[in-house]
Amino acid sequence: MTLLKHAARTFLLSEFVKAMWLTFRYMFRPKATINYPYEKGPLSPRFRGEHALRRYANGEERCIACKLCEAICPAQAITIEAAVADDGTRRTTRYDIDMTKCIYCGYCEEACPVKYNMC
Repeated sequence: MTLLKHAARTFLLSEFVKAMWLTFRYMFRPKATINYPYEKGPLSPRFRGEHALRRYANGEERCIACKLCEAICPAQAITIEAAVADDGTRRTTRYDIDMTKCIYCGYCEEACPVKYNMC
């Protein structure tokens, strides 16, 4: 029986007909692509913008190297290395965000104890 079904599919080109039907069905629907530089797609309500590490007016970084943002990041896109400064406080020596891994969830901003540190 399966040999007969296979022969009927081959002879009648049923897969080809199904594929052409799918193509014609999608041909008359609205297009899903956009002309990116000139048209922008809808933004997620959770989108917070590009990350930027802020500084105080005197030029000192606001980050206190608590590493809460590194711990909460679901994409593990944040890397922080800390050292003790001359005045005895912890400060960051390296603060990297891999923007190709970042999913713009905003958890790092919510976890940060320093007000207006990021974004």
